[in-house]
Amino acid sequence: MLGTFKGLYGAWIDHPEREGKLLHGGKYRICRFLGMGSYGLTYLCHDVESGEEIAVKQARPSKGQLGRELLRREIEIMGQLEHPAIPGCLSSFVHNRRLYMVTEYVKGRTVEDLIFEKGAVFQESEALGFIRRLMEIVSFIHGKGIVHLDIRIPNVMLQGEQIRLIDFGLASRLSEPSRVEPGADEETRLRRTADVTSDLYAIGHFLLFMLYSAYEPDEPDTDSAAGWEEELSISAKTKQMIRKLLQIDQPYADAPAFMRELDDSLMIQDETAAPS
Repeated sequence: MLGTFKGLYGAWIDHPEREGKLLHGGKYRICRFLGMGSYGLTYLCHDVESGEEIAVKQARPSKGQLGRELLRREIEIMGQLEHPAIPGCLSSFVHNRRLYMVTEYVKGRTVEDLIFEKGAVFQESEALGFIRRLMEIVSFIHGKGIVHLDIRIPNVMLQGEQIRLIDFGLASRLSEPSRVEPGADEETRLRRTADVTSDLYAIGHFLLFMLYSAYEPDEPDTDSAAGWEEELSISAKTKQMIRKLLQIDQPYADAPAFMRELDDSLMIQDETAAPS
């Protein structure tokens, strides 16, 4: 009964603001609700003064102090990350005692949309090339002493030919103590520990999603118990890289170590594909 009440209360208090509502003394007008994450709600807004479209994110009220702390951390971290592939943090403000963050609005499609809505198919060489470009962004972040901790197909967008990495709500500095609860499961520990290997682990799963977009089972209506190494027709080198990313084998020490092997693999694939 208590759990049901908490769920209903959370849904009520986290209900999105209405379209047309003005924020920050009338500076921003809400155009539409973009979505709800684990700790935040994001809106597409119109900057009344500049006429531009921007994104405004607020901490989920149901998350209380933790939600506010995470949004405050996100504001601070994004302020350190000036990169064309990362939405710029423009400002922040408090409205009705709630904290909001204003960022550049990224138009485009997420990789999740491309695969599951548009039916995009990524062959092995295409997937590896995409990951190589994504790793340039990840390496930049790590070079700033920060880990993203939420690299997933809904958080990577294509804006034309430009890859954009969004949603830094769980990002952390490498120098900070881990926020993973002592009793957390293994998957949570691998994804959320404030270490570069957590982002590389996420990249491994990201790559698998892309590779599975081209997977065609022999019997479409039959559930297979086989794992990815048996189901996917990919090179031994790619399998080896994925095993390291997923920490099945000795993991990569850092992003550059993975990128070096990835470059070698892409070079081999280019040589193989070249006409004789």
